[in-house]
Amino acid sequence: MAMAVVAMAATVFTGCSSDDDFLTPYEESAIQTRATPNPDGTTTITFDDFASSMMAMTTSYGANYYGNVGSYTQVKEIADPDGVFMSEINTVTNNYGTFNNFSCGGLALSKWNYRTNPSSAEGITITGDTIPSDWWYSYNNQMSVYDTTSVNGSNEGAGHSGNNFAVVYGYSDEYNTEWMAQPEFYLTGEYTLKGLWFCNSSYTYGVIMHGNKFGASGVATPLSAQVDAGGNHIGYFQVELECYDFAGNKLATYTKVLADYRNGKNENPVTTWTYWPINQAGVGFVKFNFSGSDTGEYGLNTPAYLCIDDIVFEN
Repeated sequence: MAMAVVAMAATVFTGCSSDDDFLTPYEESAIQTRATPNPDGTTTITFDDFASSMMAMTTSYGANYYGNVGSYTQVKEIADPDGVFMSEINTVTNNYGTFNNFSCGGLALSKWNYRTNPSSAEGITITGDTIPSDWWYSYNNQMSVYDTTSVNGSNEGAGHSGNNFAVVYGYSDEYNTEWMAQPEFYLTGEYTLKGLWFCNSSYTYGVIMHGNKFGASGVATPLSAQVDAGGNHIGYFQVELECYDFAGNKLATYTKVLADYRNGKNENPVTTWTYWPINQAGVGFVKFNFSGSDTGEYGLNTPAYLCIDDIVFEN
């Protein structure tokens, strides 16, 4: 029954800064392993009990989120076994047809954690015959989290409280609505969203720190080096978390700056799991969006990814 409520909401709802510094981070000791009540009455979605068929495979590119790959069927949604949480890969229709894969935006289940290039190309996806020097911060490694507390390339123990986490991908602006919609997830009812843990993807972290050819300058330029015509540093990148009730009314938007080099700041992207307090009541579903200074003819150049884990909510 709970799952049916989520599915109904998903069919209805498809395709401001927060001042949260005063909020107290959720205690790590209260985190449990399933979508079951914690001792304090909250519930945590950990992603570790999700079906293995939902895992991004067979490499950290996650080809099964784009189509069938060998014995792996294309993943079009992820959901916990208790029917509390569900997220669908977006479906986008344009002049070229109807598309339903990860390029349209969505959440993917992952365990991958490459933070540097591996010693060989075995078990990874590459373009060409050799591993490019920037492989670890390219789309071929888009499912990896940049968590320095985990063993690099072990592809286990990289979540905040276990092996698994979710990779959020996608955004919507004036340039890309024809091809992509905001990633989102649904709950079985309207809850107070207490908060969640986040960490940067390797792809996003690497491009922020080193740049790539898709940047506004046309050459690999770190976000910290982006300046305007007057030589002023303007680089920043942020994620917006939008909370909605089941009727589709937006309750609030919470913003988390992921990197900021404006006005003399030197805020590099986080490299460990970090708690993001929300404390928003009446939440039925959540949408994510990304924005930043490095944009071009086709929209945002900084990779629009974020890894999340241990989503905490209560009745």
